[in-house]
Amino acid sequence: MKNISKNGAKSFHQVLLKNAERWPERTYVHCVDQGKSINYGALYSISNRVAGFLNNRQIKANDRILLLAENSVENLIIFTSVLGYGATLATVHVEMNEEHLSEIVRAVSPKIVLFQEDLGLQKLKSDLPGEWIAIGDWQENIGAATGFFNILGSFPETDNIGSVASPSDHAVIFYTSGTVAKPKGVIQTHETAYYNYDATADYLELEPGDKVFDCRSYSWLSAQHMSLGAPLVAGATVVMAKKFSKSNYFDWLKNSEANIAFVVPTIVNMLINKPVNIRGKDLPHLRFLTSSSAPLLEKQWITFEKLYGIKLAQSCGSSEGGNTAAHRGSDRKIGSIGPAQKYQDIRIVDLGGKKLSRGEVGEIIVGGGKQQAYGYLMPSGVIERLPKDGHHSGDLGFFDEDDHLHITGRLKELIIRGGMNISPLEIDGVLMQHPCIVEVGTIGVPHPIYGEEVVSYIVFGSGVKISEEEIIEYCMSKLPKEKIPKAIYTRNQLPKNSRGKLDRSALASHYQLNYSKSASWS
Repeated sequence: MKNISKNGAKSFHQVLLKNAERWPERTYVHCVDQGKSINYGALYSISNRVAGFLNNRQIKANDRILLLAENSVENLIIFTSVLGYGATLATVHVEMNEEHLSEIVRAVSPKIVLFQEDLGLQKLKSDLPGEWIAIGDWQENIGAATGFFNILGSFPETDNIGSVASPSDHAVIFYTSGTVAKPKGVIQTHETAYYNYDATADYLELEPGDKVFDCRSYSWLSAQHMSLGAPLVAGATVVMAKKFSKSNYFDWLKNSEANIAFVVPTIVNMLINKPVNIRGKDLPHLRFLTSSSAPLLEKQWITFEKLYGIKLAQSCGSSEGGNTAAHRGSDRKIGSIGPAQKYQDIRIVDLGGKKLSRGEVGEIIVGGGKQQAYGYLMPSGVIERLPKDGHHSGDLGFFDEDDHLHITGRLKELIIRGGMNISPLEIDGVLMQHPCIVEVGTIGVPHPIYGEEVVSYIVFGSGVKISEEEIIEYCMSKLPKEKIPKAIYTRNQLPKNSRGKLDRSALASHYQLNYSKSASWS
């Protein structure tokens, strides 16, 4: 049994065992859609059955189990049990990666594929590698279970295997995109997965017995860290839904007595644009919501908190660098991401790689420490290691006087106008302060003299519309001349990628098709 790294990371078998010994009756996960729960005692028992099954199949460390499923209790049982055994668990968001799914399966080259039957995946079985097994239905009475969980009835629920992995063996491979280019898997070791989960539990200030709520996909790294792994290492409870529902969201929070819930800026916008009649005092157990995956604009942030009386905190991270920075608990600072997370070494550098001081904007590099991923699983199946000096995020930002990180834009999205670097996020932030505007996307477009020029796409609030001239005049009072948008384009909605983030490349394509030939620059 290979349990503890020299740096103190626990094996997931140890984590499952500890939780079962201390809190056997405490719920680990409850799914509101299924009306089903599993406690830590039952989770440990079923994980031992999974270990027996995998051992029977001669699965070793770094052998891969592919999980193709939506959010469910079964999903999290499989995820945690494979980690507890010490094999590698690969996750793929089926709908998002449908076009590339066959290529991904070949790259992963799994020994076993556990799939949800109603996702239409049976047709892939004959052409792709691995032993394909339908997940079926978990029941605490194993005799009533179906599919994979019925097969587990042949294996003992007692612990006689432990973990087959060392800390440096691969634990998780996740695919989070694939809509634009060929997707790459990101690999975390058992050690780095543990450190990410532990760091998340630390900044959330999760205590044993706390309850968190999430409705994001567990195929995504963010949900894996925040509401699968963090509660697991903290001895807390996760309540989940399969998908976000605006009409049910606050009822879910209230009925589950959630202490912390996870959102993305798109959810925040939806709750602002069509408010629900509820206030923080109606949710006495809720300490705060925490947002990630894209920056929260200050207008969104302030409007939400004023509207609902619920605190919003923020965090950021990346697949490659792990959890990066976050507000600690509910102690947020509006406009910032928060200080560096536990285990992280973050530095801000200029284009030449020189480290910058507080207040200076440069690229954010997340140091090659305990949370950094191992590497990429390329479409060819080859593993490409990440740089040892840390993950070059491509994000621009700075640390303020309180050592809180601020993100000001993307390096590749910088607008370079006449040699001046302009962050589109800065322009977005100014325009979002206008009371008539609810969405903004600023881009750089070709200019014959300056190289690039600034233009902005906007969405007005319901029943509101003002002229382009009025908006540009508004910007003149808040921005230097070089940063003022030279054109404003109105749309009913702005394009988003599959993660709900603003898709600036789609805006650039829209401009090229619709406006580039008619632009008349002075």
